[in-house]
Amino acid sequence: TPPCADLIIRKGIAKVIIGMEDPNELVAGRGISLLKNHGIYVEVGVLENEVRKLNEIFIKYITTKMPFCIAKSGMTLDGKTATVTGQSKWITSETSRAYVHHIRHQVAGIMVGIGTVLADDPSLTTRLADETGKDPIRIIVDSGGRIPLEARVLTVDSTAKTIVATTINMSMEKKEALERLGATVLTLPSKNNRVDLKALMIELGSLGIDSILLEGGSTLNFSAFNEGLIDKTVTMIAPKIFGGATAKTPVGGQGICDVSDAVMLEDISVSLLGEDILIEGYIKKEGV
Repeated sequence: TPPCADLIIRKGIAKVIIGMEDPNELVAGRGISLLKNHGIYVEVGVLENEVRKLNEIFIKYITTKMPFCIAKSGMTLDGKTATVTGQSKWITSETSRAYVHHIRHQVAGIMVGIGTVLADDPSLTTRLADETGKDPIRIIVDSGGRIPLEARVLTVDSTAKTIVATTINMSMEKKEALERLGATVLTLPSKNNRVDLKALMIELGSLGIDSILLEGGSTLNFSAFNEGLIDKTVTMIAPKIFGGATAKTPVGGQGICDVSDAVMLEDISVSLLGEDILIEGYIKKEGV
């Protein structure tokens, strides 16, 4: 919509309540100043925390040009995302799975690693009960070009495109084959023999992708947390116990050594999704 300040002035409105200032540096404060200069009473910051949550994707993207990233995980009460034999369907309830599809409908992209594609062959589409779900762009992190050409993320009937993020380790033949299937292949710098995730996020932001739901495996998840790329976590905990020293957990990788280096959450909410516990929180930034 066009700027509303001029219309407010023309209509003779006497008082304006604003939840938060526009974070876009190009326009921030201009509308407020214009209203005040025309004698209109302006109050700023009413329910600001709630308003910022409503606009969290826009705020992150407009101020950093990088996507707002949500890390989603579903696990058992003892922190497992699969049994020792790799079985993972279904850990969480149907209500929780429906909630995940609601999030998929709201974000621009969904990201997984090649391990998830090889293990589960997901379609990464949005399936809501009323069939109104919007499919996010599918983003596959595949450093070595191992994605099968018959993978569902490449062949699913969807208007949303698939992006394969890789490195120079992918052969030209594989790249061309993926492009013939309609996929976009992004060749990015490598870091520790894997796709440089920060470089990937910058590239995705330049493509206009303002938000990502990360449904990665434990290695990709750790890398994203370790690089400081996660903004919000959505965790569903099912009242089940799997056990198993080798059973997978939501975040793997090399891990941290010192408790003081843990990724901390703030502004946490806890609720129920059917029989599951839903915990949502925001990454606490250093120095805040």
